[in-house]
Amino acid sequence: MTSTFKRQACGPGLRWFSQQCLPPLLAAFEKEIAGVRDAKDREYIHRMRVASRRLRAALPLFGTCFSERPYARWIREITGITRALGEARDIDVQIAFLTEYQKTDPGAPVPGKNPATPDRHELEPAFAYLIGDLHTRRTQAQEGVVFALDALEKSRIIPEMEELFAQKTSGTHNAPPSSIARGIPTMAAFRISSRLAAMQSYEPWLHHTDAVAEHHAMRIAAKKLRYTMEVYGPVYRNGLKKPHAAAKNLQQILGDLHDCDVWIDHVTRLLLYERGRMRSKKKGPDTATLASLRLFLKDREQERERIHRHLVQYWQELNDEKTWNLVSGTLVNGRKREYRCEQMLDSAALRTASADLASSWPAGFAHHQNVARLSLMLFDGLVHVHHLSEQYRALLECAAMLHDIGMTRGKRKHRERSAARIFSDESLPLDMAGRSVAGLIASSHNGKVRIRSHPLFSLLSENDQDAVVRLAVLLRIGNALDHFHSGAVREIHCIIGKKEILCDVVASGDVSREKERALSQADLFREAFQRELVFR
Repeated sequence: MTSTFKRQACGPGLRWFSQQCLPPLLAAFEKEIAGVRDAKDREYIHRMRVASRRLRAALPLFGTCFSERPYARWIREITGITRALGEARDIDVQIAFLTEYQKTDPGAPVPGKNPATPDRHELEPAFAYLIGDLHTRRTQAQEGVVFALDALEKSRIIPEMEELFAQKTSGTHNAPPSSIARGIPTMAAFRISSRLAAMQSYEPWLHHTDAVAEHHAMRIAAKKLRYTMEVYGPVYRNGLKKPHAAAKNLQQILGDLHDCDVWIDHVTRLLLYERGRMRSKKKGPDTATLASLRLFLKDREQERERIHRHLVQYWQELNDEKTWNLVSGTLVNGRKREYRCEQMLDSAALRTASADLASSWPAGFAHHQNVARLSLMLFDGLVHVHHLSEQYRALLECAAMLHDIGMTRGKRKHRERSAARIFSDESLPLDMAGRSVAGLIASSHNGKVRIRSHPLFSLLSENDQDAVVRLAVLLRIGNALDHFHSGAVREIHCIIGKKEILCDVVASGDVSREKERALSQADLFREAFQRELVFR
């Protein structure tokens, strides 16, 4: 059931887009293997690490195009090699930093140097000790890299991926334009907005000098945002070049900050260890080296303060230029022509497509029909209150018919999966705004309501935002009235008063529990319609 669901979720448009993205990333990853194994030029390991990160970031965006078992194995193997490459590359960066630092004139002033910062010649003993230790660790790390490469080659995932990509490419040359224009832009907007929101969530910690963990997490979030924008850049006329450059620069500054944190942690631990060790038991750094290490620690602490000031200043510049706000406008209005769905909403075609998609989960089809029927009764009975058009009625019906489609893979997080299916499924004749409205409604059919915090909500017009909230209320009540999947509630007649809306329920049996559950949604109902909800 799971693998079938995944294949159904991947339409020709997504398959076509995956073939524009994945083969070049895999080729860039594969071509560095020989150089990494040879270990004569450290740039090979840098390029392969970056390529592995890009490939690992892109694969989940197209996970529905592949069977679950091989896909999971690809992710596992690529994650393993990325981890091994990362350890070795981090050591290479540290060695390169110390080597470059040594090459400078010991008497030359350091740009931005604090007068209390030690001169370079005072740091030579520390450099010599640290470089020696790093070279030892690098040799050990190379063994891990070779082991990971051997495991990668033994797994044969590269030829397996190449073969599968070639098979899929042969059938994607003529993807229907409608398929390309439907699901891809909405998922691009959703994923980019999600990554951006994740990065911005660390903004409150940006000004705190000692928020080391948060700064590190923000760096990772910036990296993920950057890679996601790289994948979806071709969807937009300007390729997201400006926000991509901003994310890259931000990641670099945060990376420099993190490098200082690594040095500070490493040298601090080393000094603490040496402080409590008996000098006669093991040969270690002499007193001059220890003094030099303390000076180097102070140097990195001061450098971290300088970089942190630069980080705060750069973030303020980005805010002043409204860099991140402009991303939202680009996601909505900056799409290339082939990624825009210009057709008008066809209610009949949408009803048919929604029913066909809902039928892919036969166990829930009757419930979907009941909820759609009840939700539309509420829509029609309250039309003089919500004043929404027939287009919104069609989107409510779509959301109701698909609100539990995510249950095909279990109950946990099924609301998110249902919404994602509506956002991405190319069989639904909807543009980006329509998909967003229907998906957001479906995601709110029960449980806690988090519509306003959803990344796509802020991309909607004010009218669409208002409609989403009101339609979500109707779906929640319709779903609650068929909570037990009995189909007992047959009709709903609404009487609209100034302070309350009275709903007469016609049922084939006792539905008191269904009414109680529907009343639990009354708080959101009051917010949306400024009236109390009453059943009888």
